[in-house]
Amino acid sequence: MLGIVLGFAATAASAQTAIAPQPFVATYTVSYRGIEGGTLRMELRRDASNGHYIFETRANPNALARLFISRDAIERTVLEVTADGIRPLLWETEDGKSGSKGDGRLQFNWAGQTVSGTYEGKPVELPLKPGVEDRLSIQIVAMTALLRGKEPGTIEMVNGSSIREYTYARGQTQMLDTKFGKLDTVVYESTRTGSNRVSRVWHAPSLEYLPVRAEQVRKGKVETVMVLTALEHGQKQGQ
Repeated sequence: MLGIVLGFAATAASAQTAIAPQPFVATYTVSYRGIEGGTLRMELRRDASNGHYIFETRANPNALARLFISRDAIERTVLEVTADGIRPLLWETEDGKSGSKGDGRLQFNWAGQTVSGTYEGKPVELPLKPGVEDRLSIQIVAMTALLRGKEPGTIEMVNGSSIREYTYARGQTQMLDTKFGKLDTVVYESTRTGSNRVSRVWHAPSLEYLPVRAEQVRKGKVETVMVLTALEHGQKQGQ
């Protein structure tokens, strides 16, 4: 899933600047090949007890989409913010259906430099090095780079039982008509070597690079489209 991140504030850490995300809730309508599929809710919140951040997505499929996606489907990552950036501590996903297909849980042991757990019922044990992200944390890292005036560049990501490399390329700027009015956006595409899939995202600088539109493209054809329809700031912390 395309991940969406809003709002970052600078905080001091070890005499350096760490980037900390502000809590938010963003809701997107989702369609697949032109057919409405419901909404996707993304929430970023902070755990006041330990300072970690939790970023999760929950699907709310319509009647038709429920044939393929459960209303209980959820994906979540627990993050920590350091002076060197944002890194994942725990990633988990549950597709809301019986069986282990689509389910996973991975722990990131930065001291031991390993990521381990299970994915779709099979054990996972991979080497870990600085800069490796999970399927949700990679989205926060990319948005953080833009907010700091940098390019996301190439980012390694744990996807299931393997580590893959994704490259973000800046495209054109474009004015979009949105629920929030006309917004200037800059388009970024992320790709993986050898894949026929491309993720295309329209980021609005005036909304701190919040994506207002995202597309998944396969073999040159747009398949999944997400459009921002609702946005809330300042979720309660410590939940």
